[in-house]
Amino acid sequence: MKKAVVIINPIAGSGTGLHLLGLAQSSPLASNIELELLVTEGPGHAAQLANEALARGVDTLVAAGGDGTVNEVASRLVHTTTRLGIIPLGSGNGLARQLGWSVNPEIALKQLLYSETLKIDTLVLNGRFGVNVSGLGMDGYVAWRFNHEGHRGLSNYTRIALQEFFRYPSVRYTIRCGQDEVVTRNAHMCVIANSPEFGNKALIAPRALLSDGLMDIVFVKRPPLHRLPGIMLRLFRGNLKDNAWIETLQTKQLSIQTDRPIHLHIDGESLPPTDSLDVRLLPGSLLVAKPGPAQP
Repeated sequence: MKKAVVIINPIAGSGTGLHLLGLAQSSPLASNIELELLVTEGPGHAAQLANEALARGVDTLVAAGGDGTVNEVASRLVHTTTRLGIIPLGSGNGLARQLGWSVNPEIALKQLLYSETLKIDTLVLNGRFGVNVSGLGMDGYVAWRFNHEGHRGLSNYTRIALQEFFRYPSVRYTIRCGQDEVVTRNAHMCVIANSPEFGNKALIAPRALLSDGLMDIVFVKRPPLHRLPGIMLRLFRGNLKDNAWIETLQTKQLSIQTDRPIHLHIDGESLPPTDSLDVRLLPGSLLVAKPGPAQP
């Protein structure tokens, strides 16, 4: 790695993004490579900065922020020779955790210096880029409320999810996997997983792999209240299995029709309601920096 550009979301992590400027400038990373630090000014700006950095030539583009910043930067790197690095500063950090990035920015900077390169799959959902976990139904509506209520963090997300768990109606999904296989399911949400983790160590699709050429489709029904604690425990332990309320399918291509327009989120960012979703998987389409040891 000769040159890296770090794109920083200054409001990520309750403002710790700006603190990263000083950390990066004094880190061993800055002493060993050509390092450029850029700060975003709002939604969409990370993608614009990534495009401009690519035009100048760069080995590694680092997204310093939450899942939204990672999505924006990664979307510009598909089918290029520039790697995605991550300094996780968000409230979820699902992809970053699965790749092994520390949530301590100082350690993550050291991991970047000693990183290797890995190829992973990406997704295209209704023409939009996705790299981690997306969803329809209750999952999408919870993301919509979370994105619009202005309060971040796991506690607020959990509060919203528990509220909607008790009142969100079941949705009828008609799913086509590949050319011929058509199935219908009634569920409260449908998760499209490229990696196992929503964020905050919640593994909704523990069998999902970033480089297996498959996406995991997880249908979740509302279980009886007395079953919920056990399911949540397995979710955070990473040993969630299919049962009467959870079903997982694996496929390379997917189209979904629903019985009414429902909310969609892509990598945690909410989108307007839709009654159809087409998903394509792009195998090995993104180079990512695999964190190295945080050597002193």
